[in-house]
This record gives sequence, structure tokens and C-alpha cells, in this order.
Amino acid sequence: MDRQFLQFWGDFFTNSAKGQKQMEDMTKWMQQGFKGFDDLTALFQKTYGLDHLSESGDNYLKMWEKAVKDFEKSFKDYLSFLGVVPKQEHLSLVEKYEELKEKVASQEETIKHFRMLLDKKVMDQGTVPDGYQDLIKKQTSEFQELTESVGQFFKTEAPKTKDTPKSTKPAKRSTKK
Repeated sequence: MDRQFLQFWGDFFTNSAKGQKQMEDMTKWMQQGFKGFDDLTALFQKTYGLDHLSESGDNYLKMWEKAVKDFEKSFKDYLSFLGVVPKQEHLSLVEKYEELKEKVASQEETIKHFRMLLDKKVMDQGTVPDGYQDLIKKQTSEFQELTESVGQFFKTEAPKTKDTPKSTKPAKRSTKK
């Protein structure tokens, strides 16, 4: 921070002890481009060495603009040091926050939609293995029935009597025509 800025604030705070009205005047003075309040303008000119120059000269205008620029930069630095955020910056951040909040809500809705689609797809894919399992069970059952039928067809035994042992060989078929 520049020396004149600190000197200005030192003088200003000393003088502001006289009343709150000066603080209100200070705010209005800055909003009006450092014009409108003669006592503050005179204090500013004195602090920044502009009181000895003619206001109609080109040099005065250049020095005035530089003084205002330096003052505003130092004022922002001072407020930052105190933890104060300029109103415009605050409003800009609030606007950005609201935009991001809307974006997050939109993305959450999209994620919700994708999750529903994914759940549906998983359910649909879950029925495919069940269908294969049912098909395998059915084919296994039909194959067993076929095997048993073929076994029954080729299985013929001789009539059983008390004296004859059970034959495990299939009986010969006659091929009479």
C-alpha cells in the first residue's frame, strides 16, 4: 500500500470520530467519482499532493487519475486485508453459485435417468440367463425321457419263472416275415 493511502486513512479515521455522517459522505463521495463533498475532495488532494497544482492543467488531470487509481487499488487491498469482499465481486460469485447450482441439479437429474436406464437394462439382461437355464432344464428333461424311451424300446426280457434265473441279455428277436 502506498504511503499517501495510509496517511489519508489515518487522517480520515481521526476526523471520522466526529460522527457517522462522514462515513456516509465517504461512500457517496467514492460513488460519485471522488466529487461532490468538498471537505473529502480537499483532504484527498492534500494527501496525494494535488492541492498545489492548478485543476485546469493537463498534469493535474493525469496526476488525479493516477491518484484515484492508486487509491482504489489500495482501498481494495485494505478491504481484502480486513476480509471484506467488494459488492460487485460478491454478486458475481452469487450469480456463479446459482448457475453451478442449476448445473448440478441438471446433472443429478441426468444421473438419475441413466441409473434408471441401467437398472432396466440389467433387469432385461437378468431374464436372458433365466431363459437359458429354463431351456437347458427342458432339454435335459426331454433328453432323459428320450433316453429312457429308447432304453425301454431295446430292453426286452424273457418271461420269468421260478426256476429260470433272470436274464440280463436282451432276447433275440425273430425276423420272420
